[in-house]
Order: sequence, then structure tokens, then C-alpha cells
Amino acid sequence: MTETNNNRDGIIAGEISKVANSNTRIHRILSMFLDHCIICILIVPLGFLIFGFGVLMEDSLNNGIGIVLVFIPFFIYLNKDFLNAKSPAKRILGFQVIDRRTNKPANELQCFVRNLTICVAWPLEVIFGLINPERRIGDLLANTKVIVSQKEKFNSIWIDLKNTKFKINFIGILIIGGLYFYGLSLLMLGMN
Repeated sequence: MTETNNNRDGIIAGEISKVANSNTRIHRILSMFLDHCIICILIVPLGFLIFGFGVLMEDSLNNGIGIVLVFIPFFIYLNKDFLNAKSPAKRILGFQVIDRRTNKPANELQCFVRNLTICVAWPLEVIFGLINPERRIGDLLANTKVIVSQKEKFNSIWIDLKNTKFKINFIGILIIGGLYFYGLSLLMLGMN
């Protein structure tokens, strides 16, 4: 009887895998959802540390700096594709962001720009991803698309991180990200 249950579990898991792999839309949305979960698991503790630091240093920090500190986890979220144009879920599920003109992996700045829309239009991005699994709104801005790529193990992130050299794109990302989040922090302060 246990053998039958194991076969049934294997059949169900196999069927789910077939549906996800045969339907690019489902596979792509699964990638977006998995990325969201993985990145949130990684940045939520950082967010709590920053919040705790902000509470401890409340008298020493002004509101603007405190709000900018809160945006650090969001900055990390927006750079999830930074290493080899593959986020954690894209590595696991076999996707990569490429430049539409060169068909080479998108550079860091393109990956950052394509994720800027997530903060303000995440539900629209999901709907757009269902309609067109290769491109979402952010891909239109960055002139990128998502293609099927070789699947990688999660620990390949550490290998890519060790081999990363800071480029001019990284400086651009810091400047654009700083301005973006500074603007958002001013908007939040204006609402209070």
C-alpha cells in the first residue's frame, strides 16, 4: 500500500512538473513568485536589523537618513539579477535576462532598471508576465527579455559573487538607486 501511495505522489509531482515545464507562462510566474519568496527570506532579517538599529539610534538619526536605511533591503531586492543576469529563482528554474540587441546576458544596470517597476507595479508585472512570459513592463524599459537557460544550483550565486569585479555600471546603479529611493523617501515624508 505504501508503494502505491509513493507512486501516486510521484505521479502527482510529475504531472505538476509537466504542467509547469510545458506551460511557459506558469513556469515564468512560478519563477517570479519563487524569486519574491527567496529574496524576502534573505532581506527580511536585514530589514529587522536596520529597523532595530534605527530605533536604537533614533535620537542620532534624522528622519531622512532613517527612511533611506529602510530602503536598503529594497535596493537589494531590485538587484536580485545582478550576478550573471540570473536571480536565485532564475538559476534554479533555468532562466536568464538578456539584452535584446546583443542576445548576451544583460548588464547590471539593465537588470536594475528592469526591476524598478516592481516597487510600484508588481501586480501589473505578474499580469504582463502571464500575457508575455519573455517580457514584462520592466523589460520594455531596459530593452531586455527573459530566455530559457541552463539550470544552476543555488550555490552558484557564491561562485559568481566571488568572481564579480565592480564596474562602472555598479556606480551607476548606486547613483540611480540612491536617487530613486531618496525620491521615494521624500514622497513618504511628504505624506506624513
